[in-house]
Order: sequence, then C-alpha cells, then structure tokens
Amino acid sequence: MDANILFNTLIFHTFITKKTMNRITLIIQLLLIINFSFSQNNDEKVIRDIFDNVLLNDEAYNNLEYLCTEAPGRLIGSDESIIAVNFMKDYFKKLGADSVFLQEFITPAWKCNSTEVSILIDGKEIQLRADALGPSPSTQGKGLFTNVIEVQGLDELKALDKEEVQGKIVFYNRPVDMRIVSTFRVYSSAIDQRYYGPKVAAEMGASGVLVRSVGTRIDTFPHTGSTGFKEIKIPCAAISTVDANILSKALKDNKALKVKMVIDAEDMEEITTYNLIADLRGNEFPDEFIVVGGHIDSWFNSPGAHDDGIGCVQSADVMRIFKELGIENKRTIRVILFMDEELFQSGGSAYANYTHANEIKNYLALEADAGGFTPEGFTVDASDSVVGIISGYQSLLEPYGIHYIKKGGSGVDIGPLKQFGVPLMGYRTDSQRYMDLHHSAYDTFDKVHIRELQLGSGNMAAIIFLVDKYGL
Repeated sequence: MDANILFNTLIFHTFITKKTMNRITLIIQLLLIINFSFSQNNDEKVIRDIFDNVLLNDEAYNNLEYLCTEAPGRLIGSDESIIAVNFMKDYFKKLGADSVFLQEFITPAWKCNSTEVSILIDGKEIQLRADALGPSPSTQGKGLFTNVIEVQGLDELKALDKEEVQGKIVFYNRPVDMRIVSTFRVYSSAIDQRYYGPKVAAEMGASGVLVRSVGTRIDTFPHTGSTGFKEIKIPCAAISTVDANILSKALKDNKALKVKMVIDAEDMEEITTYNLIADLRGNEFPDEFIVVGGHIDSWFNSPGAHDDGIGCVQSADVMRIFKELGIENKRTIRVILFMDEELFQSGGSAYANYTHANEIKNYLALEADAGGFTPEGFTVDASDSVVGIISGYQSLLEPYGIHYIKKGGSGVDIGPLKQFGVPLMGYRTDSQRYMDLHHSAYDTFDKVHIRELQLGSGNMAAIIFLVDKYGL
C-alpha cells in the first residue's frame, strides 16, 4: 500500500474512533442521567406513597394512647413495663412480623413507692412537690428532718468545709441556662447537679440531697432522673422549679430552716426483663439487620408519651408501612423496643452483647428518642463516607420536614453497637417543648400531636427504604 494512502487511512480511522467514542460516552452519560432521573422519580413516588399512607393512619397514635393510659410509669422491673411489652408483642404478631421474640437479660432494678418533702414555716407544714431520683435509697425511720445548705453547683459545694455539709441536706439550685437555643444543651447546662450532685454530697458527709428540676418551665412538676452513685448512697429527690424557688426564698428568710424528707424506695438486686424484637425478613440480604427502635421504659412518675413511648410506636409503624405498601426490603428490618434506657441503660448493652455473641450483622441502627415533635432532621454517627451517602437523601425528604442530615450523635440504646463499627443514626425533632415535660408527670398523651407523630414515622420509614435500597 502506498505510504500516503496508509497514513490517510490511519488518520481517518483514528478520527472515526475518537468520534465514536465521544458519542458512546455521551450516550452512556445520557443513559445514566435518564436512569438516575427514573430512579429518583420512582423513589419520590415510593416516599409520597409512604406519607400518603402514614398521614391517613392512626395505629401508632392509638398504640401510644394504650401505653400512656394502661401502662404509665414503665420503669424497669415494674408490672407496667411488662404490660407494655406484651401489648406491643401482640401488636407485632397481628401485624404479621416474620418473627417476634423477647430477648431476655438479667439486671439490677429499683423501685420508688413514695416521696415526701416538706418545710415548716410559722408552725405550718408546707409540702414541696418532689420525686425521688433513681436509685435513691429510702430514708431511715421516720425520715430526715435536718438543716439545708443551698448551693449553685458542684464547685460551690466542693469549696465548702466538710464540717459545713456534715449531716445536712444539700440543695442544688442552679437553674438551666435558658439563653441556649438547643434545649438538649439547655438540659446539659444543669444536669451535672442531678447526676453527680448526690455522689459529691454523699462524699462530703451530707445526709440527703434535693435538686432543682432540670426543665425549661417554671411549674409544679418535678423532673426525676438517674444519678451517678458510687459506694455511698444517700436519699435524693428532685423538686419542681416552683418549689425550688419557694425553698430558696424560705432559706433566705430563715437560715435555720429544716426540711423533712421521707423516701420509700427499694433496690432489686437482680430481675429478669426483656427487649422486645420484631423482624421483617429481607428478601436479598436477610442476615443483615437494619435496626430501628426506641425505649419502652419510662420513669415511675411519668406516662412516658414523648419519652419514649412515641419512639417505640413510630418504630413499629415503620414495619406497618413496609407491610401495607408491599415495599420489598432487601435487608431484614429489625424493630427493637429497648428496656431500661432510663435507669441503668442495661437494655442497649444486652442487645449489643447478644448480637456479638451470635455474630449478628447490624447493618445500620436508627433510634428515635427526641420526642414526637415536628421533624427537623437526622444525625449520623459513622464514617464521613457513610454520612455523605445518607446526607445525599436529604433533598428527597425535605418536602416532609427534614432540613438536615449531618454528622452527629445517635441514641443511648444503640450506642453500644458503635464498638462493632455499626453506623448509627438519630431522628431529630424541634425539641423546644421537650424539656418542659421530660422525666415528669407532664409527659402525657394529650401533649402529642398526631400529625407530628406520623411525620416522624414517615421520615423514619423513608430513610430506611433509601438506605436499604442503595446500601452504604
């Protein structure tokens, strides 16, 4: 072949090859765009179907009403906690879960029978509204009747001589910092008094402790909670913010004022209790579990509507939504109603130990324990790459109230799974009202708005649908 002809032929084929390759690349890009658009449109339809379903359904709301009215005060070891577990177990069975079982574990427990706190002014006994902190011991004999020392925090108490504290009731009266916008950070601004305060007071020889309730309202509802006792335990209780102000004023008027405290409580060294687990089996990766749940226990003084009955019924509703809409999940959706988030956090640890011992693969875990208010977003405790994948779904959920998906914390119950590398998520709401009712008798069913509850169920179901479909 003539050299010029050969050269021209090679140039022509090279041109054709480049032109063809450019066309092929363009076609592939167009196909990917079309496929992405189709997938996105399909995802939007499924998510729309989820919300059409959930906003017209009241099963979760009705389940919550039962928990609050028939099983209030669901603290670990109580009859009410078992009533609640059995009710939800029957619900999962009626729903058609592929498996429903009680994950048994043994743990200490504590019971409070009654709390009485009063002061004597001008010969008149004035009752202060109070609830024992867990696990406070009982007062001995006829109770404590002694002088009170008011402090604004742990540092102020530690600065005193032990002789000034010996035998007295320490009254922690620092209010929460209401200037903080995030109510969980508001809570953190005073929680040290409740959690560590009794321990520090006991080490300094105090005979008892009263704590100003950690809440965002000035009202008559005491907010209880757990304490971080070590070797020494002394009687301790929370008093309402109104009563804290009454006591503080009375102490200013009379430094020799005495407080009477009578607590009837008991430690239960070992009890058998349960996490409730219900599975919706996956059709492709059935041995990979996407966990969603809340804690079914509540404090002895509270119906536990927002904390955390609502997280339990929303998690159960995720399964109902998948079942009713016929959404085919690749992985097994595992709903867990954890026991004992409030007192010793034993349920979350028990599940983590159970899955580790049985080599169960938890693919992802999502917890709802921020109240059932208007949706705000999801926080993700995982690697940056996983956070990036999940945050990519935010635009699909924005029409339903999800304004962010970002790196952050998850929940107490699923926290022990982090040691095994499980990606964790927390469902977040507008929590401005949450600390008004947290750990108190004010946390009642009537404080729940059905649409806010249902929007939570829908968003939890939608994010699980997307994670299950596309993987991490």
